[in-house]
Amino acid sequence: MIRMKIAFALRLVDDFSGQCIRKGGILFSSGGKVVHPVEKAEGLYIFLEPQERETRVFIEGPDYHACSVLVQKELLDPEEPVADVRMHLLPGREHSRLRGWLTGSIEAASMKTVSMEAEEVFPVEVYARKSSPTGLAFRECQHVEGGCWASFQGFTKEKLTGRTYVLDDGKLQAPFVIVEKRGINEYRIEPLGIPPDKIRAGTPLVRLYRSVTDRRGAYAIPVDAGEEDHITEVRILQHTSPS
Repeated sequence: MIRMKIAFALRLVDDFSGQCIRKGGILFSSGGKVVHPVEKAEGLYIFLEPQERETRVFIEGPDYHACSVLVQKELLDPEEPVADVRMHLLPGREHSRLRGWLTGSIEAASMKTVSMEAEEVFPVEVYARKSSPTGLAFRECQHVEGGCWASFQGFTKEKLTGRTYVLDDGKLQAPFVIVEKRGINEYRIEPLGIPPDKIRAGTPLVRLYRSVTDRRGAYAIPVDAGEEDHITEVRILQHTSPS
């Protein structure tokens, strides 16, 4: 009997909804060659050994912006070596009464020297904050068994898990994905830059909408329906490292 050993698995996640992407038509490539992972019904793509310790995988799909991910096997749980990949929706692919689109353009002149072309600057990741806070405020962050757990004070009816949020105290930005909940207002998070424990207590928790620009700086960010009429600012997301 031939047994195949799993190197790692990728779980593709819709960044707007936080839901696992279970549609087909996804193309994977690595090292300049198309690869064919084993596709599972629950939305996992299984890559079998042999694989390098670090593998760069490029991902393309009909409904999402193309992206790449660097998979480092030693950083994954050996018992469940799954890496989540956040995918950004393309506009106009699927209509939903629950979603709108915030569109515009980032000026290249604000990001480059005169000698640079727009193609050398873009694409970049952009974000917009929801016009109203969730009703929760940051309390503290604890690092337990390799996980980062944040607790909040206040009350919200929002579904938080799977989605992206930000704590912005005016000096530092701490965006993160909320992965799971335990207890009351306590969540395991995956920071996208500086850890939240650099932020002062009492900072409001705000929903973050994200996408990427095209090569000329134009963007279309999926937002909750109606939010496109209230959001007035779009920023470039800075993945700041802690000092």
